[in-house]
Amino acid sequence: MVSYSLNLAEDRCDGGDWMTETGTNTTPPDAVTEAGHPALAFLNTVSDDGKSRTADTFDIGETLLDQLRAGGLTTHSDAPVGVQLHAILELREAAYSVFSAIAAGRRPSREDRLMLESAIKSAIADASFSPGAAGPLFRPGPLGGLYDDLVLAILDLLQSGDLSRLRECRRCTHLFIDRGRGPGRRWCSMTRCGNRAKAQGFRDRRRASA
Repeated sequence: MVSYSLNLAEDRCDGGDWMTETGTNTTPPDAVTEAGHPALAFLNTVSDDGKSRTADTFDIGETLLDQLRAGGLTTHSDAPVGVQLHAILELREAAYSVFSAIAAGRRPSREDRLMLESAIKSAIADASFSPGAAGPLFRPGPLGGLYDDLVLAILDLLQSGDLSRLRECRRCTHLFIDRGRGPGRRWCSMTRCGNRAKAQGFRDRRRASA
């Protein structure tokens, strides 16, 4: 049995492209491209502009499943409902709290860290171990469901060498990998938050000079 302890003190080995058991996300949609990793696209399935995380990008489980399949996170066809959907949203928020803390240079809360660690250990128990292969170290096993697919995507991000480049949008809660040079990226995307922030800054300067 593989034992896994969630140690967030340092980055891990370099990760490859995320792959599901039956396919590779070779042409990721905008959500994955902007975030830099499929797991972050899952965490970014919130649509509010501020820091509240009170609105989702989906209204029902079928819509969420479509988004996850488009991002290469799963090949499952059964949409989450009821308890399963609630568990997926709890996973999303616990993982967001952990990665948000990492992006800010803080230690994640013990509660969220232990919740994520427990989910990872459970998913690994049925996962396929693929050392040396291109892609994730652990891949979804035959008994794993949608929840395990998401957990293993999160684990893949934790095992990547990208945590030092992890950032959170200054305007909303979307997380992304900043692969640029220079002063660094401040917004999840210019179309979503960058242009709005610049417009607000322009209005503030006009009021201040009036």
